[in-house]
Amino acid sequence: MSTQTPQILGTAPEPYDGNAYRAAAFLNVLENFFAINSATFDTLAKKIASALTYFKQGTRAGDWASDLIAEALTTNNYGSWNDFKAAFKAQFVPPETQVEAIQKVHTTPQKNREFNEWYQEWSSYARRATIDEATKIYAFRSALNTALHNKILQLSPMPTTLSALVEKAQEFDKNWRTFAGPNQGLRRGGNNA
Repeated sequence: MSTQTPQILGTAPEPYDGNAYRAAAFLNVLENFFAINSATFDTLAKKIASALTYFKQGTRAGDWASDLIAEALTTNNYGSWNDFKAAFKAQFVPPETQVEAIQKVHTTPQKNREFNEWYQEWSSYARRATIDEATKIYAFRSALNTALHNKILQLSPMPTTLSALVEKAQEFDKNWRTFAGPNQGLRRGGNNA
């Protein structure tokens, strides 16, 4: 009985060029690609060796990957996935990026922007910020439009997780835009911060 090679699912990551702002997104896409194709990448060596092929040649990222490949071929050891991720983050995610993301979480107000548009930007900073849930909740509520923030304050019980808070804010913003509309005389305040 012959064994069939598993079919590759999803789209492989675009080659990474070393851009610090794309580093976290690249690593997430890479991990997701390997997760859905775990039958194909069933050893650490296959997973890491394959990961190193998604670095764009002729860039500093490609040079970094080439150095790791040379070392792994010399020692016949690709190491652990956690070591690979830690080395990647140390090389491509500078502390300034995380500091900047933390600052942006606290200084990106919704104002009169549609919630989903604003939240997409804000949440990208929150993912990179490496801050705890309570800090994210505080920053989220502070960044909301004043009218939306005041509506959230009226909730009982108050949502205790960021995802529950986001769901309520999204619902309130959608209802306001559907029924009151931005031109119906209801003034939405700016941001609290």
